[in-house]
Amino acid sequence: MLTALESLQRMFAESLEGEQRPVLERLQCTPREAEHAQARADNEACATGQTPCSSGSGNGNGNGNSNERADNLRRRVDLYRSSIRANRRAALASAYPVLLALIGEAHFDALSMAYAQAHPSQSGDLNRFGAALPAFIETYEQAPRFCYAADLARLEWSLHLAYFATDANVLTPSEWAAIRPEDLLDAKLAVHPACALVSSRYAIAEIWNAHQPAGSVPADLESRTHALVVRPQWRPYILVQSAAAHLAFDALQRGATLNEALDSAFAIDADFDFTSQWRAWITASAITGLQRGTQTAEPMVTPGP
Repeated sequence: MLTALESLQRMFAESLEGEQRPVLERLQCTPREAEHAQARADNEACATGQTPCSSGSGNGNGNGNSNERADNLRRRVDLYRSSIRANRRAALASAYPVLLALIGEAHFDALSMAYAQAHPSQSGDLNRFGAALPAFIETYEQAPRFCYAADLARLEWSLHLAYFATDANVLTPSEWAAIRPEDLLDAKLAVHPACALVSSRYAIAEIWNAHQPAGSVPADLESRTHALVVRPQWRPYILVQSAAAHLAFDALQRGATLNEALDSAFAIDADFDFTSQWRAWITASAITGLQRGTQTAEPMVTPGP
């Protein structure tokens, strides 16, 4: 059974998302009335906030003081509510700056509020708050001009996560060169924890790049994209690659050997240029070394529709 304080705290938290009236009525109780409301069944309505508690002052100014206090409490709860909404909105804007630029301030505000109602924060860390936004956008945004918004959000969320991913020790070029080719082909490779694959039927990488310094608007929005988010030296960026490279890297993330990953790539593209792709992965620290033992890396794949 909740104590009087725990009951009040829960009611206050719920009031920040919905109706204020119950918590305002409860807050207007005197400490003695609140204690009696918790302990005595005949004051249950007061304890649950269903009916207001009497102030019991009995003086001629009681109604005026009560109304003034109620207005003051209402303003204070409104301040809490506004602060929480602003913090949530700021967290989403930090994770999705390109989405914000594309849909505009007013529409982003409405999206943030609707998302917060559908997906209340489950963590004390607001950096995690926007995890479900890409999926939410798929049902929220129905206008044709926002057709690529969900996939763009997936890309931005992967970049956001990459900032906070753990670091990894990366083999030097000379250490890679010391590995025999046959040993490399039979090995399972370690993928950098910041890496994530995102695919889309739209030019999401070009759209994102268009909002970076010296970026340009893509000529064709409906251009399929296979993007790999990488983070060499703590700065995430996007590596655009072919469908064959996308399949190969996905296989590596899932614990396949390099030979098995290459089989996936050559199955859809007999002309797959592994040498240049391998060089790109190593340069971006996407592949960090050889896996040790039987443990495999968890894939961070976020495919588009």
